[in-house]
Amino acid sequence: MRRTMTATAMTLTLMLMLSACGDDGKDAKASATASSNKAGTTTPSPTPSPTPQTYSYEKAADLTIDRTFKGYDRFSATAVDGKFKTAEFSSSDTAVTSFVKSENKITFADSSDLPNGGVFAFPGISGGSGLYIQSGGRLVALGLPSALSSYQYFVFAEYADAGTYRHFVIGAPTNPAEINGTGTLTYAALIGEEGNKAGVKPAPLTVDLAKSTIAGTVPLIHDGGQATDVALTGTIDATKHIKGTFQSSDGKVTGEFRGRPFGPGGKELAMVVAVRKDDGTLASTRLTGTLK
Repeated sequence: MRRTMTATAMTLTLMLMLSACGDDGKDAKASATASSNKAGTTTPSPTPSPTPQTYSYEKAADLTIDRTFKGYDRFSATAVDGKFKTAEFSSSDTAVTSFVKSENKITFADSSDLPNGGVFAFPGISGGSGLYIQSGGRLVALGLPSALSSYQYFVFAEYADAGTYRHFVIGAPTNPAEINGTGTLTYAALIGEEGNKAGVKPAPLTVDLAKSTIAGTVPLIHDGGQATDVALTGTIDATKHIKGTFQSSDGKVTGEFRGRPFGPGGKELAMVVAVRKDDGTLASTRLTGTLK
């Protein structure tokens, strides 16, 4: 679903939808202690070894239990007069987004600047495996649209009000060690897949691990269901975050993306996407894909 912020976009309805579905830690500094072996010399204490990150591949879309999602890729925007005016992408491998089922409480990672410090709870609402709550001019969402229920290892989180929008992709990212090497990962991918009512076929999007690049021409599904092919180019870094840009052949549709592979062996690909049309309007959507 593409999000285009307008001043009237927020309704006062409250709904719960079933879904079938950063700051990194600072390096520790070793303290120096005096040594009594020789006058005038000191022996530094050893630098603590960093705690290695662990990777598990639980089903990310299972929100029937408490969840903790470490790391994110994020699109952030501000709005003026109902339109997105600024856009920024960011990533983290350590910041945590959490969900407490008993309170239907979501804590957005690196979002203390949001109302309530980025923490939103909806006690008394029962049922469902995902939240999509729109009330009082504010949207809070966590989960997968039903059209993306075949994906296992990622979910999307969203926050929006009249002046702020944030869109996260989180879940069970692929251990970088599993996809190091000189080969390629080719995904059957779409942008805006959840709106693909016309049955547009996914197209190949290839990550070249040796060159640390990503490239391909992928259909972008518009709100009305029609599709525009856009050519994507970008890079993948050592931690396997992916970023880049895209453009249609006529130059009328451009944009940026940020995301990463998820699941064992990079089984799935998910990215947050900002789309800019030639009229200057800006919208948010998603790129999703399955390893071929």
